[in-house]
Amino acid sequence: MKKTAILFSGQGSQYLGMGKGLYEQHDYVRDLFANASALLGVDMEGLCFSDKGDKLSQTENTQPALFLVSFAYWQVLSKTSGLKPAYMAGHSLGELTALAAAGAMSFEQGLKLARARGLAMMKSNNECGMTAINKLPIKLLRELCESVEGFGSEFVIANFNSPEQHVLSGRLERLEAVGDILKRAGAAVFPLRVSGAFHSPFMAEAIAEFESELNQIEFQPLQVAVISNVTAAPHASSDSIKSNLLLQMTSPVRWQESIELLASEGVDSVIEAGPKNVLKKLASHINNDLEAYSLDEPEDGVLLEKALAELNNAKHKKPEFFGKCLAVAVATRNSNWDEEAYQNGVVTPYQKLKAMHESYKTAPKEITTDDVHTALSLVQTILNTKGVPADERKSRYQQIVEQTGVENQLSAEQLSAYA
Repeated sequence: MKKTAILFSGQGSQYLGMGKGLYEQHDYVRDLFANASALLGVDMEGLCFSDKGDKLSQTENTQPALFLVSFAYWQVLSKTSGLKPAYMAGHSLGELTALAAAGAMSFEQGLKLARARGLAMMKSNNECGMTAINKLPIKLLRELCESVEGFGSEFVIANFNSPEQHVLSGRLERLEAVGDILKRAGAAVFPLRVSGAFHSPFMAEAIAEFESELNQIEFQPLQVAVISNVTAAPHASSDSIKSNLLLQMTSPVRWQESIELLASEGVDSVIEAGPKNVLKKLASHINNDLEAYSLDEPEDGVLLEKALAELNNAKHKKPEFFGKCLAVAVATRNSNWDEEAYQNGVVTPYQKLKAMHESYKTAPKEITTDDVHTALSLVQTILNTKGVPADERKSRYQQIVEQTGVENQLSAEQLSAYA
């Protein structure tokens, strides 16, 4: 578990009783439910735990309920483990939860957004729906869809979930027609219990209502990188969040690409925060090298607890970061006998490193990403000034980050800057 991403569940993962164990075990989860009930004017405990009128399956209720329960799972994980993820991502609605968990907005703002989004999408029914298509690769799925009248206008591919799981969205009669064709090609076809054609042009009329709620939020800088469903890349800034969330209403969810991006950035474990295990399974189907966990599965909880304990033990045994930087600075051979260059490029950076080391020793705290970059840049200056060969420099940088546990604070691109 060198580098972890948290995945937040989307619509379809809800079930009666979701989050009840957390509610019973933790005061702060009960506080979240009470806060949500007061804010929305809805009995969230009753909705999630004992609903008898099928209200939980109604989009305007499903979305805030899933937001609440998924956020609660994250709160429990964060408070009990102290885990610092490198990335967060959420499927469809789950992107709102990811943004709240990453600090772009408050829990209350995210909850109200989830409610507004659900209401807006519920009103855009238009005799439309969604159908899951399994066991069919995307190339063949596209070819067969293109053979049916209305593809691109009356129905679209709305979710690219995994190599052989996709979701169509559009008019019910078109979905039924293409579904028959796909079944004959060997696909497993499952109509979904949703109230509209999500992530399709049919959601265009929902945008204005959702946007009015979005306009009330001033998004804050993200504390953790969050992957956008629309771009399958991290939100560039807090300014891009609003436009991406609006586009998400009518654009496909690029989930497979999102997981592939995480893996390419060195993420080796993903944890689904939310009910059921849909995203855990998808992650494993996309990349079976990923360690995938679901917080809703007790057996995964045991495995995750063990993995986190091993991670913490390993961190305690690793050399202290600044000490390792200083050691590398001293241990490398000098081939530069220009006294002025040596003073400016070795002695001065070394003194700055030493001051940072003393600062963290005096007031122990978690090393910030900015300080990691600063320290590595100082080491880079020292090694360059000494005339250390490129291969050795690269080896020394890898030594520092791998032995001190800071690699999860750096992307592959950032690490390459020190090669």
